[in-house]
Amino acid sequence: MGRLDKTRAWLGNGAWLAAVLFVTTVQPLYLLPIEQQLPITLMLVMVGLFLRRPLFRSERLARVGSVGVAIDLLLVVASVVVGLYVALNYHDIIFRQGAFTRADLWISLIGLFLTLEAVRRSVGWPLTIVCLVFVLYAVYGRVMPGALLHRGYSIDRVAQHVTLSYSGIYGIPLAVMVRYVILFIVFGALLQASGAADFLVRFAQVVAGRYTGGLGKVAVVASGLVGTISGSAAGNVATTGSVTIPAMKRSGYHPHFAGAIEAVASTGGQIMPPIMGAAAFLLADYLAIPYIRVVTAAIIPALFYYLSAGFAIDLYARANGIRGLSKEELPRFWPTLRSGWIFIIVIALVYGMLIYGYSPTRAAFIGVVAAALLALLKRAGLRASLDVLIDGAKSAAILCAVTAGAGIVVGVVQLTGLGAILASALVDMSLGNVLILLVLVMVASIILGMGMPTTVVYVLLAALVGPALVDMGIRPLAAHFFFFYYGVLAAITPPVALASYAAASIAGSDFNRTGWEAFRMALPAFIVPFFFVLNPALLLDGTPGEVIHTSLSAGLGIWLFTTAVMNWLRGRMSVWTRLLLFAAAFLLLDGGWRTDVIGLVVTCGVLLLRLRPGRVTTNEEVPVRSAE
Repeated sequence: MGRLDKTRAWLGNGAWLAAVLFVTTVQPLYLLPIEQQLPITLMLVMVGLFLRRPLFRSERLARVGSVGVAIDLLLVVASVVVGLYVALNYHDIIFRQGAFTRADLWISLIGLFLTLEAVRRSVGWPLTIVCLVFVLYAVYGRVMPGALLHRGYSIDRVAQHVTLSYSGIYGIPLAVMVRYVILFIVFGALLQASGAADFLVRFAQVVAGRYTGGLGKVAVVASGLVGTISGSAAGNVATTGSVTIPAMKRSGYHPHFAGAIEAVASTGGQIMPPIMGAAAFLLADYLAIPYIRVVTAAIIPALFYYLSAGFAIDLYARANGIRGLSKEELPRFWPTLRSGWIFIIVIALVYGMLIYGYSPTRAAFIGVVAAALLALLKRAGLRASLDVLIDGAKSAAILCAVTAGAGIVVGVVQLTGLGAILASALVDMSLGNVLILLVLVMVASIILGMGMPTTVVYVLLAALVGPALVDMGIRPLAAHFFFFYYGVLAAITPPVALASYAAASIAGSDFNRTGWEAFRMALPAFIVPFFFVLNPALLLDGTPGEVIHTSLSAGLGIWLFTTAVMNWLRGRMSVWTRLLLFAAAFLLLDGGWRTDVIGLVVTCGVLLLRLRPGRVTTNEEVPVRSAE
């Protein structure tokens, strides 16, 4: 790396770190109004992006001379001008809605261009193209076919609406990032700097290492625990996978299955309370409900997700003779707990504040202060803490850029009324059938999630298909949680499956084989959203009796579904046996008393046949693998 590249990297990291520190100090203490915080934060994010990610790569700079550097510096200056203009004139801009000045017009056009370029440099062309398509739709509405027809708006009007109306770039998606998500990213980074991730992996070994499948179940527990402080599938794979995947391979797991376990377990971190991913905060903001309500709604689906992964690992381990860790290999409980009990206290502190009704901002800020003190107590070191904070700042910067891009989409949807149009079209396509509509939304969520972050997927679908689901009689929380859940699962859905690819690179396994194995392992989780939409008790929206009844029956259904998918119940099963298990699983997941009785009868019949004393499992059926 040349001197110029090092200087740009240093300045870019400094801008990102400044953005994170600005939000961490200004937002919780309310030192500036949110209308000023948003443009300043986005300004620093853009400065970092244009410095850290050049227009031309270094090897091409030799051919184009200083043109690329000059353009990048021009974009940096423009970002500063736009950010400071909006921040310093926010009060006048609010009162000039519909009567903007010439300066406002130029700032809005430049701001729109800068946002599109920032999105391109942060996550590439897919989201950038989506944003451009929506902008073109707003401009050329008069030539759109059929129901998509609208009056059309000039590019000036579109730019002013999405840049200066606080309903677009500086709208809800970016505001949620600044209010909540960045604080939690800093909280997680400081915990990792102080050694929380290592402790959680050791603690997971104590909890799950002794059971059949040993280190596979350790990976599930560890990734779930680490996921509560990271909220990123790929980041979770990188954090825990570098430890768990090699260990699983040594214990007897095939490389592709070890990678699949880590991909599935890490992806679940985005739906694992209490912190979850950035989209969960957006969900609470869009529905105007306390964040703790989102957390409680996520508990049972998250447990089902990890139970299905644990069941799959257990069946695979039994089929391949992979045993748990020996007593000598297991960390001792009390020494392990003594070495990291304070991490549990800090995480529980944040969770407890959310439960007792404190705002996510306040809970996160207290968590940041506690984690910073913990890092000092653990003597993490300034350099190590700074490196982890910069990594967190990078993640936050990319999320800020993509949420600003998502704001363009939201602004266009509001300006043109596209949300109501699409909601009506989806209802017509589904022929009034809720199940068909849910399938359409599921497919849309997964397809969008393959190329874009979960946060953006949620914003798009909340604006475009959320009204359609609510119009069909689905409760708002269940409707929004439905496409949020599938946006998360896109990370392990082939052919893209980003989390699976990250895990495969660590495992040294085939990408496609790892991706399809992760999909197969998580297949039971793909049906859960349909049932919590039709039966909201699974989102803790019901009486205690309903919640207990549906949770127990659905939990049994998840086990039956996983058993049928993994094809192991004291040996391989016939096609008819697996079909019976699938049928029983769906009956139990339905949650009705009649379907539960029928499902239990079918289940008992299959179990009596498979587990009868006279039936012996042969070595031909069980390919035993060594646990050495």
